[in-house]
Amino acid sequence: MKVVALADVAPQPWKNGGGVTRELLRLPLPGGAAHEWLLRVSVADIAADGPFSAFPGVKRWFAVLEGEGVRLDWAEDWSASLRTSSRALEFDGADAPDCELLDGATRDLNVMVHRAHARAFLGRAECGEGWVWHGGPRGVFTLRPLVLDHDGERLALPAHALAWAERSDATAWSLHAPADNGAAGAQTPPSGAPAAWWIGLAAA
Repeated sequence: MKVVALADVAPQPWKNGGGVTRELLRLPLPGGAAHEWLLRVSVADIAADGPFSAFPGVKRWFAVLEGEGVRLDWAEDWSASLRTSSRALEFDGADAPDCELLDGATRDLNVMVHRAHARAFLGRAECGEGWVWHGGPRGVFTLRPLVLDHDGERLALPAHALAWAERSDATAWSLHAPADNGAAGAQTPPSGAPAAWWIGLAAA
């Protein structure tokens, strides 16, 4: 199990100055060039309105972690407003929408996968609910301190961290509050947000 804390990842400023990205996980594309990836998991801090970058051939998942949320607008006159209480939005990475902040800066979770080679999943995770993933590697991104029960083991995780298991298993994963509830309560998720987000990867 690999654990990456958001605070330990250096931010990468966007070229347009509208925000920064912290890349938590990058899996290489089999047979691809060194810069090509199969799966990419990152957290973005969006500080200003502006268009998303286009990623042709990529399926993208997007979820709001903190802030009042965003409105995404596509050229086809379709839009979506997303907040911390919303489900993750899945869309074609080639169709880069315009992003409008609803009320100030936001922090968002991005999961992107090359759809010709794999498929991905991003779903809300709550304490005490089991999650089974039969596809392959999987992980969880926490919004507060949690304990992850996985494959017969227990792992304490800090807030804002990605735990990723390369080895597939068919057991039910579940999350629980740590024994020190006082410490956990000091870092509660925003209103309407889940305790964490499940992330799964499977063959196309």
